[in-house]
Amino acid sequence: MSVLRVVGRWILRFLIAVLALIVAVVIWAQFSPRPSVIAIDLLFRMSSVGKVDEKHAAEADKESTGRTDLAYGEGDDETLDVWTPRERGSEPLPVIVWVHGGGWIGGDKSDIAPYLKLLAAKGYAAVGIDYSLGPDTHYPVPLRQTDKAIVWLEKNADDLGLDTDRIVLAGDSAGAQIAAQYVAMLGDARYAKEVGVEPSISPDQVVGALLHSGPYDPRKALKASGAMGWFVRTVGWAYLGTKDFDDPRVEQATVTTHLTDGFPSTLVTAGDDDPLTAQGKEFAATLKKLGVEVKPYWAKGLFHEFQFDLSDAQAQQVLTESYSFLAKVTAP
Repeated sequence: MSVLRVVGRWILRFLIAVLALIVAVVIWAQFSPRPSVIAIDLLFRMSSVGKVDEKHAAEADKESTGRTDLAYGEGDDETLDVWTPRERGSEPLPVIVWVHGGGWIGGDKSDIAPYLKLLAAKGYAAVGIDYSLGPDTHYPVPLRQTDKAIVWLEKNADDLGLDTDRIVLAGDSAGAQIAAQYVAMLGDARYAKEVGVEPSISPDQVVGALLHSGPYDPRKALKASGAMGWFVRTVGWAYLGTKDFDDPRVEQATVTTHLTDGFPSTLVTAGDDDPLTAQGKEFAATLKKLGVEVKPYWAKGLFHEFQFDLSDAQAQQVLTESYSFLAKVTAP
């Protein structure tokens, strides 16, 4: 009987400790986005969303080679990978600079490496960059790091065999927003000054933008309800460093309202079942009104970042469209 009492006491203590932990986390979450960020990042890591299937990843390995974890800055997160065709001539290669997704709080350049290898095999230097994540780092640091990475590529162009007068900015999900905002600043010096990040390259060097499943209007995303609302408000708090979504930086990060006719030719894609697709369609429509050449692709019945699941016919179609788009905008 005494043994049962001892076991019962231990179980009670354990339950009290678990309850205390839950209460502590709930209280913590009122003052910091970190508890929710940890949960979201765990979900990202467990999900196959945004990842190339094993078959096509294996094919990519056969056709390309890379130099990985090259430091473009002094920060731990400031590294990049450069993927190129296994067989290449002596001419410098056009450059695709890809900003990975992950809600500004997760993700890694390794996630997109198989996809970049497939692009590289077609005759490009496909560069995946890492950048600092929220809530440890806030907007607009990733934009500064994108610029820093491109400057590093320019300085090392001869060694790497790059043609940095033919750059395509690309990204998926949050990375698409970062890439699109960087390109928008290139064509609008006043906007760049407002953000506090003045790009170091000429607008003429960026010949195209390739954007998948991006949130181009955070103002609208923050109005979502339910689980989507919780997700958006968590990553928004982590990225901006504030729970005040009337903060002027929310409008500032809304790329659609800062587009100009200087934006380069763009391929923009999303899936019909993705809650961000409405923003993609408005983004594409705005570019079209400005006279910018836009190639949109809206996949039927598919969700966020369907583009990487190359076992799907529509994802393969987007990859084929990407090959054609890249060949066109990077033509000498």
